[in-house]
Amino acid sequence: MLAGLLLSAFLAWYFLYRAVMVPDSSIWGAPITIFFILLVFFFMCTVLVGSAAYLGTVLAASLLLGLVFAATPLHFALLLLSIGLAYFAMRNIRDSLKFSLRLRFFNSFMSGRSYFVFALIIAITSQYYALVSRAGGEVNLPTFEISRDVTLSLGKLYGHINPKYSFFSSAREMTVDKFILQNQNAVLPGREAGLAAAALTPVLEQGRKQLSDLSGRQLSGSEQVADIFVDLATRKINDYFTVGIAQSGKSSAIPLFLTCVLFLSLLPIATIVGYAGILFSALLCGAMLKKGFIKKKIKQVQAESLLL
Repeated sequence: MLAGLLLSAFLAWYFLYRAVMVPDSSIWGAPITIFFILLVFFFMCTVLVGSAAYLGTVLAASLLLGLVFAATPLHFALLLLSIGLAYFAMRNIRDSLKFSLRLRFFNSFMSGRSYFVFALIIAITSQYYALVSRAGGEVNLPTFEISRDVTLSLGKLYGHINPKYSFFSSAREMTVDKFILQNQNAVLPGREAGLAAAALTPVLEQGRKQLSDLSGRQLSGSEQVADIFVDLATRKINDYFTVGIAQSGKSSAIPLFLTCVLFLSLLPIATIVGYAGILFSALLCGAMLKKGFIKKKIKQVQAESLLL
């Protein structure tokens, strides 16, 4: 069981390394799966391994294996913090199993879940930061997407600030051609609204060409301009981080920003994976107890209570 804990930990740090450094590798699926297996091995070890010293040593070694893929002083220091949290998780679970009036594996595992999950989040984000900050542009960066509603809200705000561009307030269903014409009227308010078709054609063609160059795709004029703005904003943001990582030195704040984004993204994911790992481990321990692979004994204890 301890060997399984070590092996699953090594694979977890290896898949995390691949997710960051190897092109076209699995960014979420494979790492989440292997970290789920690591959680299950940890919970099972707290039940099946009798010696707390052995378990604590192997647990520390499994977290320190991350140094194989990213050996930096900061990563080592944060791994020591993760080891401390993992130790508290192990101690709480074992104490709960030892002093419970009835064996309830799910409740016992829950007493240490937060500590161990948070220890893994710190270790993951620490390794990610070490890899991104040292690798330059040769990393798999997360893709940021700007929603259509956010873009329209920003457009409306800009329209209120600058009345010349108040047409943004009705841009939700505006086509590219209509946007070009209204933009021309806003920039050149002296132009008449009812221009001849012959005069409109060169204006529309020039506007489509400019927007096509900005958006990176050929536009016919019937597209929703809000969708064009969404694609443009998303591409600009992702290009900014890609170029920033490629040109940044060790003092750049971009790796730190991306690490913070990963940390906030992992909190809800880790909560779900943690509950799933606890449920699976509790069911597995219950089945092993029923089949006789785990033995239990009944002992008499004395307990203190208040006299009311």
